Amino acid sequence: MKTLYTCVLGALGGYLAWWLNLPLPWMLGPLFLVTLLAIKGISVRVDRRVNRFFLGVLGFWLGTGFEASLLSEALHWYSSVLLMVVSVALTLVVNTWLFNRIAKLDLITSVFSSLPGTMNAVVIQGEQLGGDARWIAIAQTLRISLVVISTTLIFYFMPGQNLQGSSPEVGQLLDLLWVLLVPLGWWGARRLRIPMAEFLGPLMISAVLAVSGIDIDLPGWVMMMTFVVLGSSIGSRFFGTQVRELLKVSVFAVLATAIGMVIAAIMAAVTWTLTDIPLSHAFLALVPGGVGEMALIATVAGIDPIYVVFIHVFRMFILILCTPLISHLLGRYASKTES
Repeated sequence: MKTLYTCVLGALGGYLAWWLNLPLPWMLGPLFLVTLLAIKGISVRVDRRVNRFFLGVLGFWLGTGFEASLLSEALHWYSSVLLMVVSVALTLVVNTWLFNRIAKLDLITSVFSSLPGTMNAVVIQGEQLGGDARWIAIAQTLRISLVVISTTLIFYFMPGQNLQGSSPEVGQLLDLLWVLLVPLGWWGARRLRIPMAEFLGPLMISAVLAVSGIDIDLPGWVMMMTFVVLGSSIGSRFFGTQVRELLKVSVFAVLATAIGMVIAAIMAAVTWTLTDIPLSHAFLALVPGGVGEMALIATVAGIDPIYVVFIHVFRMFILILCTPLISHLLGRYASKTES
């Protein structure tokens, strides 16, 4: 019931944002309102399984735009991948120094507060190594929230872009049946041990169907619900956070996010210079935000979401491969400092 209650509040925030003609209203509206209520101490929460299901719906929706020609285009994106690796490495090093030397946090907490990876995994691994889980959780939540908000505003004011909200279409009832494939894709991806199974599994199923020539059109109100749930989920993570503690962390989290955005912008400019990839596409693919949220902004802004998803998913793969090594090195460091 708390999930339903939270999402109803989020939908109210989405409606107000749409009425005020704000950019990306059905996601930013719930994010703002639920965050405010959470900080005020009102109990809000979105069940993790519900969040993952709707993340799968978003993945399924993105996959419907897949075309066979994109496979050949992906071979030319290697330069973007290399520059993404450089961007992640620079962001990790600079922000670790910021949290460690300026914020005076221990090295483990500083590293895991700076990792632009999946939040839950980063928090759990950081805590297991002896880091401050609360600092890591708040820093990571603020990173995701601030990247979504700032990126949306950047594209809102960018010439030629349009992030204005529109009222959802009713759609055909039979189109709703496509949503039943979401848990199937999730289950299949988990069986194959694919990272981010809840997102990539449904995406791959709809992509295969799209390439096969099957026309898939999810009802607009389903996508509106998806945006509301994802926005509400981000906002609800602030529940239980003391205002004083949030203000203390937010100063450094805002600075760290700004550093990550600047590095992404520089690497995007390099990508634009070396390739024929537009600056807006490269920037959205390199910002340190969540895969689903950045893909959503790309779609609304009229940018190819497959390119954006490809680069962000590659970032997740690299972090998944590197995090055990980072954890091992930090574990050895911690054992040395204790002895």
